[in-house]
Amino acid sequence: MGSANSRTALRTLIHALINGQSLPHIFLTLNPVDIHSPVALYFAGVKLDLDNIQIEQLINTYKRAEIIAFHPVATAKFFHLLITNILNTMIIDGVLGPIKAYFGTAESQGRGSLHLHLLIWLGHDMKLADMEERIQDANFRDKLKAYLEDIIKEDLDDFKDKHAFEDSNVPRSFNTPIRLS
Repeated sequence: MGSANSRTALRTLIHALINGQSLPHIFLTLNPVDIHSPVALYFAGVKLDLDNIQIEQLINTYKRAEIIAFHPVATAKFFHLLITNILNTMIIDGVLGPIKAYFGTAESQGRGSLHLHLLIWLGHDMKLADMEERIQDANFRDKLKAYLEDIIKEDLDDFKDKHAFEDSNVPRSFNTPIRLS
């Protein structure tokens, strides 16, 4: 984010967009977990066949975190590649439909990994007051619900395999925090 002046400048840009476009329709935070990404490890110099990842190739969490911490440029390249592809898919290719505007800021977290806060203004001209009026219609509500269920997806099933991401000698459930000692 930078200095207080740069944060003030970003807030000014956001306020200008809100003034011109109304409130954003979507607020999204993209927070890639770099220490679990084979692509980030590949950028950091770990020899991996990205077309054929084998469980045996993935090292334990502590070692992955150490590699990522020692290669901040590689991690930034991974973040840039991932975010660029997500934005190209969502914004440029129009997965969300027509987009009037978007605004994003990248920040680093305490451990140095990057994440992106993104505001998106969809291309329809419906204002909040219009939405409040239209939501009273059951047919509109059903269509809106179907639309939202169609565009909003999350799937963590592929990440539940503890052997793919953890040292197999450490028994723990998917929801148990990782202890680094």
